[in-house]
Amino acid sequence: MSGPRSIRLLVPICNARFIAAAVASIFFQPSFSVAYELNRAEVTENNGIFQIIVSATLDAPAEYIRQVLTDYRNIYRLSSSIVETEVIETCRRDETQVRTKILACASVFCREVEKVETVRALDSGDLQARIVPEQSEFRSGLAIWKITAMDYGSELEYAATLEPEFYIPPVVGVPAIRSSLKAEFITTVARIEKIASINAERDWSEEHALADADVKKTDLPCNKN
Repeated sequence: MSGPRSIRLLVPICNARFIAAAVASIFFQPSFSVAYELNRAEVTENNGIFQIIVSATLDAPAEYIRQVLTDYRNIYRLSSSIVETEVIETCRRDETQVRTKILACASVFCREVEKVETVRALDSGDLQARIVPEQSEFRSGLAIWKITAMDYGSELEYAATLEPEFYIPPVVGVPAIRSSLKAEFITTVARIEKIASINAERDWSEEHALADADVKKTDLPCNKN
């Protein structure tokens, strides 16, 4: 890779080869304008642990927002920092493991880092993603996507902690990461609304996003706990 690029570290769960930003903008040109209202976007750091809080009001139904966030094979559409994704088979029916390779760049260097998250739907309908440290280049991490249906549109809240294991230059790197993460999640919120609204217009059913998830077998031991 050539030339310095802005730091890109994380995407919620969440989330994949989450398409590169340019490709996503080409393929998703809706007939409506993005109407989300950003309520809060904060990124802080304390002793190497980053805390991210983002909330917004989206002009899209809650079930379609949830569909976008659980479409793990295509989660790369939400962020240009995710360059590779794999859905890992597990023994539990109530959870999914997702491996993502993320492009992290800071000032004069760039590197790819890997992250494996265990994602599950909570009884509330919210989504939880917990990093598996032994399979990731992060010491710890926990994220919650809270999706609340409203009379018109939905409320989307994201709260996460993230502790990288790889070296980050303390003086320049940490402020750059805070700024980049904030910008990244604002972009992600806009893309969630755009795709969810397109899917709602096309009247997709929930199984469209989930049934074709690309589950791949791995040599990892089956975790029955």
